[in-house]
Amino acid sequence: MNKKQLIRKTHRYIGLIVALQLLAWTLGGIWFTWNDIDKIHGDHLRNTKTKVVLAPKISVQKALEALTDYKSLHSITVIQVLSTPVYQIKYKTAQDDSKIALVDGDSGELFPEISQQNAIDIANGVKGFEAQVLSVELITHTNAHHEYREKPMPAWAITYDYPESPTFYVSTKLASVTAVRHNSWRVFDFLWMLHTMDYQTRDDFGNWLIKIFSLIVLVTAISGIVLFIISSKRRQRR
Repeated sequence: MNKKQLIRKTHRYIGLIVALQLLAWTLGGIWFTWNDIDKIHGDHLRNTKTKVVLAPKISVQKALEALTDYKSLHSITVIQVLSTPVYQIKYKTAQDDSKIALVDGDSGELFPEISQQNAIDIANGVKGFEAQVLSVELITHTNAHHEYREKPMPAWAITYDYPESPTFYVSTKLASVTAVRHNSWRVFDFLWMLHTMDYQTRDDFGNWLIKIFSLIVLVTAISGIVLFIISSKRRQRR
């Protein structure tokens, strides 16, 4: 095999690899364009009716007194857990650790940890469709490829017997639905991984793999143009 044949063969196989990745980018782009991002987030599976949050009976100061390790406040929100108003408090401890606490807005006591049945009731109050619970699982840790990555844990995963297999994740610390995952989101997540070429966290668009591959695509494109020009000149001579 001479030098020219080697270059052509190398260019052919590199071109095939580049073409496969370009195909993945194209398919992903088409899918992203034809699907509503709000649907991907699962908004169509949520109850859109405005709910009135009950006013707590105790003051903010009284709620903060329930925290024994409180140093400084980051944020405080009144949420309704089932039929009880609850202070959701994000704060700093004396050791400068970030924590989240739930305080009963009526009694002023720390809200008990969300049980499995509580989580199901919370998810049922958020979902906007009628379906039976298919499975319930307590998530205590995840890997980089889990659909509930980088979210508050522990969390209850409630999956319903409904089209697109929706799963509502209820954080035990926040006492609220922190994520909704379904089949369209899972397809989006897979295509996004191929799009970013980040096969670890799936969210790093500036990783070295995509940078190197973009240079390979550039070199392949330029070399293809050069080969086309050279081939055209040879044909003209003939």
